[in-house]
Amino acid sequence: MMKQRLKTILLILLVSGSIFQTAMLWTYHPSSESIEQEQVSFNEIDASKTVESNQLVNPELVVYSNGQAAYQTQIIGRTMLNRIGASFDVGVLVLTDKASNIPTSKRSVEMIFPTPVSAAMLEELLGEKEIAMAEPIKRLYLLDYDGPILRLESATGRFKDFQLVGDDTVLKRLFAYNKKKPMTKVDLKGGDYTYVATAPPRLEEVFVYDEVGQDPKPLERIQNALFAENANVQQIKGRDGLDVLTDGVSVSTYDRDYNAYRFNTLSPNTQSAAVDYSTLVSYINIHGGWLDQVTQRSGFRYYFDQMSSEDEQQTALFRLYLNRYPVFGEVGPLLEQPEFDLATIKMTFEENQIRSISRSMLRANRKLLLRETTLPTIEQTVTELKQAEVMQDITGIRVGYKMTYKLTTSRYALFEPAWFVKQDGVWVTVDQATGKEG
Repeated sequence: MMKQRLKTILLILLVSGSIFQTAMLWTYHPSSESIEQEQVSFNEIDASKTVESNQLVNPELVVYSNGQAAYQTQIIGRTMLNRIGASFDVGVLVLTDKASNIPTSKRSVEMIFPTPVSAAMLEELLGEKEIAMAEPIKRLYLLDYDGPILRLESATGRFKDFQLVGDDTVLKRLFAYNKKKPMTKVDLKGGDYTYVATAPPRLEEVFVYDEVGQDPKPLERIQNALFAENANVQQIKGRDGLDVLTDGVSVSTYDRDYNAYRFNTLSPNTQSAAVDYSTLVSYINIHGGWLDQVTQRSGFRYYFDQMSSEDEQQTALFRLYLNRYPVFGEVGPLLEQPEFDLATIKMTFEENQIRSISRSMLRANRKLLLRETTLPTIEQTVTELKQAEVMQDITGIRVGYKMTYKLTTSRYALFEPAWFVKQDGVWVTVDQATGKEG
């Protein structure tokens, strides 16, 4: 009888405890503190990294030659320059008007820049301060001739040789090449030349949605990048698809149709030194940056393209690349400019003052690979140019993407592989150069 009572009491206790815990759970309200979402400004950068390495000049070609045949090297130009600068001391030999003949049995590596670069830029790439040439440099050679020689060729054909003193075991890696990737030499206008891969190029045709509507919205991005914490900025009613932000001194014009903007500033000079390549890169870093991470993961990058000057105003271009191939966009009267390539960042500057920056704000979050395209061989392309009697006017030839920006219910950009040639200082498709495309 006593045992039965104990069991009954224990059961009552268990049931009561269960009811109590259930009531506690239903009536419990945890205390909490609001956590503010982290806000990252578009112009926030790490001051110690004002020059982004992937935006430095991108050598177009690095070719190995044994005097009889040419092949693609196994390491890219950026890596090669870093290794030369890190492994060797640079000592000047001689400045000459003509190159001494290197025996054909000797190996060499030739680096051809897309457009001539300054000695200061090359010093930055090499990590050396011994390069002193007043003329722009269009080619760099690594020669194996009684020891390693670094040879620079200027845009006017002058040469400067440097003796490399250091670890000779590094040379084997610097001269490494791929026998399965032969290169074909192509003669250009004025006795110049370049190299092109012998195999038929195969590239994917790419379709990209422009995520214009993602937060932050375009005008918010522009304000954060160019007018950060500026209480005087105001929006002016736009016309012809243009929106304007201004603080009375600087003006940013946004083209809604092409999702691109131009920023002009009349602010007084704040620089004591002249504008150089590093200044341009740093300016972009702290004025909106290059590309968001999602777009970079889609294979897009900006690389230095060229500088030009007219009177006191100078222009610098950084070109969009897709999977390391250059992109050539629509050139037209965009952003109140007669000829603006939508695939470039265009900057104008004076001696010590950056005056304007124009660029697209393409955000490639969704990318579709439509089909693989096999382009004609370099031999077929050169033959076509000769038959059209335009080969004698060509100063450059390369494979890239033609970008067409479409305005429909969904904005998108189409990237089509094509051969491009430089004619009268402008890059056009082979079809345009031969009159097959208007």
